[in-house]
Amino acid sequence: MKIKLHDSESKVIATLIPESGLLRLTKTMLDKSIIDANSSIRQFALLFDIDFDKMTAGDKHSIDARFDTGESCRLNFYRTGMRGDRRFSCSGINKFASAGDLVALSIENGAVVVNVTRAASESVAV
Repeated sequence: MKIKLHDSESKVIATLIPESGLLRLTKTMLDKSIIDANSSIRQFALLFDIDFDKMTAGDKHSIDARFDTGESCRLNFYRTGMRGDRRFSCSGINKFASAGDLVALSIENGAVVVNVTRAASESVAV
């Protein structure tokens, strides 16, 4: 699934290294803390030898990260216990993001950074 970017978001994304994971947050993702690991998130996880294809139901891998504001967070890449769905979570995301925002995972100076780009009000879908 291709993520539609607005002009202001494209400018931010262009400053990131090519190895970035992108996702557009929905209200359900934030309310239920259930975020499917899309293909770009899975590709990003591979940079840390986290391979969803090799994980079994219930497996979980975590890495330390920080928001672009400097606040620390933890990224979890996991397969659900029963069905083995591929999921992703980011501690503290509700403090920095809202439905419709674009989240980009990247690496800056050896640190994993979570960049939240606020959605334009007319593009927010809930």
